Amino acid sequence: MEKAILMGPFIGEMYWECGRFAPILPYLRFKKHRKQKIKYIILTRPERFDMYGKLADILVPLKINGDYKILQPNCFRLNHYPIKEYNNLANNFYKKYSKRFNILQHIYPNINKGRFCNKNQYPRKMMMYKYSPRDENYELLNKFLPTDKKKLVLLAPRFRKGFKRNWPRWPEFYDLIYKNEELNKHFNFVICGKEGEYVSDKKDRFLDMAKIEVGKNSSRIGLLLGLMEKASFVCGSQSAIPNIGLLYNVEVLEFGCQKNLHTITYNVKKTPITFIENKKYNIESQVLFNKMKKLLNKYKGE
Repeated sequence: MEKAILMGPFIGEMYWECGRFAPILPYLRFKKHRKQKIKYIILTRPERFDMYGKLADILVPLKINGDYKILQPNCFRLNHYPIKEYNNLANNFYKKYSKRFNILQHIYPNINKGRFCNKNQYPRKMMMYKYSPRDENYELLNKFLPTDKKKLVLLAPRFRKGFKRNWPRWPEFYDLIYKNEELNKHFNFVICGKEGEYVSDKKDRFLDMAKIEVGKNSSRIGLLLGLMEKASFVCGSQSAIPNIGLLYNVEVLEFGCQKNLHTITYNVKKTPITFIENKKYNIESQVLFNKMKKLLNKYKGE
C-alpha cells in the first residue's frame, strides 16, 4: 500500500488555515519526509484548495451546512458546530482513505475549549511558508493584469456586515489615489477581497480581483497568492490579506487596533511593516494616503 498523510478537516478562519495550518504541508513534503514517497491528502473547503495547491496529491472538498451563514469560523473552530460532528468528519475521512493507503499521520486541529484559539497549537518549526496555487490561477491572472511594467500595489478594503472594524472612508481613499497622476504613472492598484466582504470602487477605476471569474481549478485565495508573488506593496485595514503579504515578504501599510499582534506575532519573516494604531477605525483618508504615498516613493525607480 502507498503511504499517505492526511490533513484536515479544517473548519476555522481563513488566516488561521493559511498561516497556521497549511504551511505544515510543505514542511512535511520538503523537510521532514523529503526523501519519502508519500501522498498528501487534504480535507478543506474547496475555496481554500490553493493554500495547498500543487503540493497536495488529493484535495477533498469539505462542505458544511450553514457554513459562513448560520455558523461562523472562529480561530481553529466553527462556532456552534458540534465537536461530535467535527470528530465524525475526521473519522470518516480517515476510514475512507485508510482503505487505499497506509496512513502514517492524520493532522487536524484540536478545537476543544482552550485549544481552538491557541495560535501555537502547531509550533513554528512545523511551518514552511511556501504556497503553490494551481496553474489555472496564473492563467487567469495573466489575462487580468496589464502587460506594462508598473509595480503592483494591493489594497485590502475589508468589510463585514455588522463588523466594528469596518472603515467607512475607502471611497474617499480611492478618489485620492485616482486623482494622483504621479502614483498612477508608476503603479497599478488592485483591490482585493471576496464578494460581500470588501469595499469595491463604485466608479470602477481600478483592477478588482473579485471580478475575475474563477474556474474549477482556481479560487479567490489562489488568485490572491498569485498576486502576492508579483506585488510590491500591500495597504489595508488590519485583516488577513496584509498578514499574507507579510508571509510573502511584501511590504505592508496597515491600520487597526492590534499593533503588536500584526507587526510581531504574525510577522514571522520580519517583513517591513508600517502600522498606524487606530482603534476606532476612523483614520482620515488623507492621512493614510499621505503615508502610503511616502512609502511608495522608494519603488518608483526600480
